[in-house]
Amino acid sequence: MAINWQDVFTTVGLTAVIVSAITFLTKSAINHWLTRDVEKFKARLQANADMEIEKLKNSLQMVSVEHQVRFSKLHEKRAEIIADLYGRLVDAERIGDHFVKVDSWDDEKGRESYEATNQNLLDLYYFVEKNRLYFPEPVCDLLTNFVLAVRSSAIGMHFYARVESTTPNQAFIEERAKVLKQAFESFQYQIPAARKALESEFRTILGG
Repeated sequence: MAINWQDVFTTVGLTAVIVSAITFLTKSAINHWLTRDVEKFKARLQANADMEIEKLKNSLQMVSVEHQVRFSKLHEKRAEIIADLYGRLVDAERIGDHFVKVDSWDDEKGRESYEATNQNLLDLYYFVEKNRLYFPEPVCDLLTNFVLAVRSSAIGMHFYARVESTTPNQAFIEERAKVLKQAFESFQYQIPAARKALESEFRTILGG
């Protein structure tokens, strides 16, 4: 039996066309499915990213609010301490000044007044030490210098004020005069200047 090559070529050609069509349609379907799946994945990824961004924003906002609350409370506490401390500084200066210029010369009041002055300064010192964390180091140094200036003046006056200046020891006479002069000048210049410097620092800390 003779082979009809024309029918064969026609059949083969038709099969090739069908296969090609099926392949094309299959690829198109796969590409469409993949494209649709990728778009869904991208949309889901974007949604998750937006959700995480919102969570992060909320977390940052909460942290910011908590920080503001803590800072506000800290500032309020520091303001209370500064007000208390400043009152103590004024009292220390006033009591020390009165002792140096008045009570240190009085035989009856001298010792009692000195003890009261010393106790006042001791209380001030411990108050400063307990609250050092609320102040920068330069302010703590100013406070320490203030206390030392008042205390050294009080000690000098307590030791020398009621001692007779007619002692034959010339060196003692000169030392006494020097200490008394320093004590008066401290309350005239050094101590008020130290309090003024602290006043300026306190205003800066309080924001005005």
